[in-house]
Amino acid sequence: MTDTIAEPLTATAVPAPAADVTPQPLSYGTYLEVPGLLELQRPRTDAHDELLFIVTHQAIELWFSCALHELEQVRACLDQDLLSRARWGLRRLTRMNSLWLGHLDVLATMTPAGFNEFRGALGESSGFQSVQFRELEMLSGLRDRRYLNLPGATVDERERLLRRFHEPSLNDAFHALLERRGLSVEKLFAPGAPDEELRDTAEDLLAYDALFHQWRYQHWMLVVRALGTRPGSGGSAGSEFLRTTLDKWFFPELHEARSQVHAAPTGETTAEGDGDVVYGCPMGYGPDPSS
Repeated sequence: MTDTIAEPLTATAVPAPAADVTPQPLSYGTYLEVPGLLELQRPRTDAHDELLFIVTHQAIELWFSCALHELEQVRACLDQDLLSRARWGLRRLTRMNSLWLGHLDVLATMTPAGFNEFRGALGESSGFQSVQFRELEMLSGLRDRRYLNLPGATVDERERLLRRFHEPSLNDAFHALLERRGLSVEKLFAPGAPDEELRDTAEDLLAYDALFHQWRYQHWMLVVRALGTRPGSGGSAGSEFLRTTLDKWFFPELHEARSQVHAAPTGETTAEGDGDVVYGCPMGYGPDPSS
């Protein structure tokens, strides 16, 4: 018998089916990731109002993200002396603020009883823990070291907060612009100010600040209605904590300078106007002069 040596068997590769590389046309739903977006609302209870509560806060967080994007652009424009573009961005920010107030108006239709039906399911979560809200404050000009270690924040979120804390704010960018123009805050609002465009930019900053303050006030009133004097979720002080935030402003120097210019003369208590000087309101808010 003759020994034979068989050729080694080799595995024959089975060709993989050709991948379909044809890009699928975008639709409204796929471009906006609507299916995935609608999977993010996961109520923990059967309470009717819990879905409204979740959607409202998720929508506001999305707008916070957009506002941070816009604030960075406005700051860059101020750094480059592009005041027209900066003012355009600030007007957009005030519209966003108005929209946030509208979200709270809808949430205010929830009764205290409706909130109590699912409040226990919130656990330790609290609006106090919103990282993006703290980023907005820091980027606008309000820094507070207490918020660098928010309860529940991830390592990445704490790094973001630390970066925001140390980077120039919108307030810093505007003061740097004043310095480049050789102007003080006081001269900016003086009658016959030499740089009207810069003064108008300051007015836009104050309008943004004022609407943000309205958000604080309306949020406080919403929590007062829902909780009264009870502690908030996550161990917060609830409405009492929010009340302490009502004296916080992004541009205190601008408010002070304008209030000094528009302050009533000694002995005057009238709220009447006198030419370009408006007496009465310490922050100078009043009817739109163009109306």
